[in-house]
Amino acid sequence: MNGTRRKLLLAGLLPGIPASLLAKGAQEQAKASKPESETVDIVVIGSGAAGLSAAISAREAAVENILIVEKMPVIGGNTLLSSGVYNAPDPARQKPFGIEDSTTLFYEQTFEAGREKGRTELIRILVESALPTKRWLESQGVGYQSRPFQVYGGLWPRSYYPKISHGRGYVSVLSGRCTALGIPIRTETEVVELRKNSSGRVIGVTARENGRVIEIDARKGVIVASGGFSANEALCAKLDPRLKGLPHTGANSATGEMLLIAQRAGAALTDMKEIQCNLGPRIGHAYRSGFHLNVTRYILVNLNGERFVAEDGARDVIRDAVFKQPGGEVFSIVDNDGFQAMSSLFQQASMMGARTGDTFSARTIADMARLMGVPPDRLEATVAAYNRAVEEKKDPIGREQWMLEHRIERPPFYAAKVLMSVHYTMGGIVIDPSARVLNEQGKAIPGLFAAGEATGGIHGANRVGGNGLLDAFVFGRIAGKSAARE
Repeated sequence: MNGTRRKLLLAGLLPGIPASLLAKGAQEQAKASKPESETVDIVVIGSGAAGLSAAISAREAAVENILIVEKMPVIGGNTLLSSGVYNAPDPARQKPFGIEDSTTLFYEQTFEAGREKGRTELIRILVESALPTKRWLESQGVGYQSRPFQVYGGLWPRSYYPKISHGRGYVSVLSGRCTALGIPIRTETEVVELRKNSSGRVIGVTARENGRVIEIDARKGVIVASGGFSANEALCAKLDPRLKGLPHTGANSATGEMLLIAQRAGAALTDMKEIQCNLGPRIGHAYRSGFHLNVTRYILVNLNGERFVAEDGARDVIRDAVFKQPGGEVFSIVDNDGFQAMSSLFQQASMMGARTGDTFSARTIADMARLMGVPPDRLEATVAAYNRAVEEKKDPIGREQWMLEHRIERPPFYAAKVLMSVHYTMGGIVIDPSARVLNEQGKAIPGLFAAGEATGGIHGANRVGGNGLLDAFVFGRIAGKSAARE
């Protein structure tokens, strides 16, 4: 992202900057030449989970002419790099493992984890649509592993891994469905303006594609599914100074320009300061271990080799606890069973991390501690105490009983040196339950819809682990259906 565009984004989203500084740069450049034009029914901006599901759902609602535009050379956005975890209460799959669940419990946990800042009507839709949307994804060709588990920050064992690891399976299956349904995905096409008519209706977009400017009219509407701004380092640090200099876990394309563009078109923004962190590699390092994703398999220790937080807690609680540790650096630890339970991609990243000093492995806890640079006797005592907690089903650090499932006892043992990385931005465009974009007065902007991480108001101050893709798919489908009705 170049400096000019970053400054423009900061100007649009942060308080105290005059509105007169907006709407230059790419927009002026687009107007410098006479644009080409074309017409479709619906334009979808973004080719991740929200955009792909919106386009397919609009097509299922009998809309013929749908176009997905993607600013990057490859499709998928943050979805492609995600762990792929999806949350849903699914009694048929949970009860064989002794797991009781309900949409009521899911709602309560989601609302409370967001520090009661999320909009209740949107949360209700999210949790009640979780299982039907999972079944819809399965009908499209997405497969899930059968055993539910509790993902990091997920709060309950209702998470599912896709059979194709990470987000690759979603992107592959749904983009294939788009091809089969005759929905083109046009890459390296960057939207620089939402176009409105004299009555205030959004009637299309102006985009830049391979050095040419195009105006794409949208008879029914435009769906913003462009993701958040987790890769916009300057904006994240401005909104939360603790994040200054931190890496991010997702795609470099998540810089948030569409939030500014939507704001220029009248959209209201909300919760912009609510930014989530997750465990990731050290600054300047590339390999993310993933040891922490299955909460039953790992523990966190600090540089003294001691646990300092209940690892099954909400992500903001764990974030704040990690920030308080010396240097903000900690270790995630698993045994061989935990390592073998991970996806092949995370296993590969962990092995590559051994070359860069990010991961460590040894046959004994003491030998691994020496590689880590922590006191061996202290780490041995920490692991022994945790194993006793598993046996006794009582953890002095505060893990829930059902999260005390696996001892860390089978060699070799693995540790990854990690710190908090910017992971997800809860703030964005304000929408109603039909995914229509709202202005500052709470009125819907005709012809404009949004879904996924580009929106705000659902997760409040903290997103439950496994709810990101859920949000994108649920409201992506709603946006597609709503646009089809225009």
